[in-house]
Amino acid sequence: MNTIKNIILSFSLFLGLQGVFAQTENPVISAIQKEVERNKTELKLESMAPPFFISYSVVETYSYSLSASLGTISSFNESHNRRGLPRVLVGDYHRNTANVAGARMFNPALTSLTDNIPGIPITIWRGLDDIYKDAAERYKAKMATLQQQTQTEEEINLPDFEQIKPVNMVLQPVPVKFDRPYWENYLRKASETAKLYPDILTSNVSLSVQNTMAYTYNTEGSCYAVPASGYVLRFSANVRADDGQDLNRTISEESVVFEQMPDLTTFINRCKTMMEELLKLKNAPVIDDAYSGPVLFENLAAERIFRMAFFDSNKLSAAPKMVGPSNPMGGSGPQGGNDFEMMLNKKVISRDFTVKSITGQEFYKGRRLDGYYPIDDEGVVPDKELVLIDNGVLRNMLNGRKPTKKIQHSNGHSRLNFNSNAWQVVPGNILITSNQTFSNEELRKKLLAAAKEEDLEYAYIVRYYEGQTNFIYKVFVADGREELVRGATISDAANLKNFKRILGASDKEQIRSMNNAQATIICPDALLFEEMDVVRIPNIEFKKPYIVAKPN
Repeated sequence: MNTIKNIILSFSLFLGLQGVFAQTENPVISAIQKEVERNKTELKLESMAPPFFISYSVVETYSYSLSASLGTISSFNESHNRRGLPRVLVGDYHRNTANVAGARMFNPALTSLTDNIPGIPITIWRGLDDIYKDAAERYKAKMATLQQQTQTEEEINLPDFEQIKPVNMVLQPVPVKFDRPYWENYLRKASETAKLYPDILTSNVSLSVQNTMAYTYNTEGSCYAVPASGYVLRFSANVRADDGQDLNRTISEESVVFEQMPDLTTFINRCKTMMEELLKLKNAPVIDDAYSGPVLFENLAAERIFRMAFFDSNKLSAAPKMVGPSNPMGGSGPQGGNDFEMMLNKKVISRDFTVKSITGQEFYKGRRLDGYYPIDDEGVVPDKELVLIDNGVLRNMLNGRKPTKKIQHSNGHSRLNFNSNAWQVVPGNILITSNQTFSNEELRKKLLAAAKEEDLEYAYIVRYYEGQTNFIYKVFVADGREELVRGATISDAANLKNFKRILGASDKEQIRSMNNAQATIICPDALLFEEMDVVRIPNIEFKKPYIVAKPN
């Protein structure tokens, strides 16, 4: 309990609040609590099992979006809404509907923006009734399916949903002041820079600002309310090569606080650099041969390869086996799961690397981390430090309250995704370190030395890696000369086995936001792989040229 209070105190100091716990009854929480408790008693069908767990979240959102192109504002949107999402589990903690495959997903219901009318209770009542009927039917079907299956002793004893102690953490809302004149001026001037580059076909600067307050109560007695915010600034541009290949690139700046967003001059310089690089790629030759040898990833490309290997595929997120239809053609049986947990306590990458979740840390070296939150969406406080991979050996995985065979307890990484209307196990703050580091210049020398050892004429450096617009450079062994090539990609780039053959990592760190300012990755600024395959992108689409020239 002291740990929770310390986290709350730290959070309140950052926000400049005088007190974290509500001094008076919150009308939204009160409405949720009363309706959830009423349904806990009365929500049951005569022939069906009653719910044992009910949770309801109301998320209040203020959002603003701006867009500009070539110095002109093209759109502005502002919205304020409250959405509610119910969760009902039928059965008991040991056997329930938490891991039923194909369970019906419910769209968040819009509810009243006013606190003192019955709009919120009515929305809760309707949502709980609907989701309970579906859950009760699925629980009945699940139990019938399990009776027909042979389970091991371990599977029989493994619960479907972890029981935890209730928590009470009600933080105060933190309004975001959206300065529309400031941002309109910012976007106009930033987007206007594209006029300096006539060969840029299309370009756009966009800003998304979101401020939320999530209120949750469940029948375990947990009650929590947590504010969150995010700024996402993007610049996108497009060119077409002479052979008809479209090349698109987007740069982004993300942060949960305004103070960490770039000033206008800094962002304009980034936009200019990006367009200049895109035009160089437009005129670069298409890769003309296959390559297998050492490859150096730098800066954005290094962050991207870490993210692809560890998180885009949920490699480090635990997942239970599901009960339900095994395929669209019918039949029943287990599905889902993450077989990577079978590698627990085994070497999975180079022993030089350690991967930690530091989701419970609000700051890192003075910087506010976007992936920090004081409590997850299932009522679990994340650890300040959780070792996932220790010197190359898998020790743990991110998890929520659905136990798996080897990861049986939540470590506070279940988040509510309103796009999919589901609770997902996702990273918050991730710290990746190496005990075999070199300066970026030393890594370049090691790259050329490794290529020379293999009797290669050149090696490759990757500086941006996204889709079909990759910035991949040949570096010639003889003189260190660089040549940008177009249409190149890395074969099997996301394969974690690549991380077993590392020649070194940068001694410089980079801190990057992920997932629209909802996660942070801290990782080396460069990474040298012993061997990767660089090949031509298959099935590049070459479009016909425009009939009429672009207008001035």
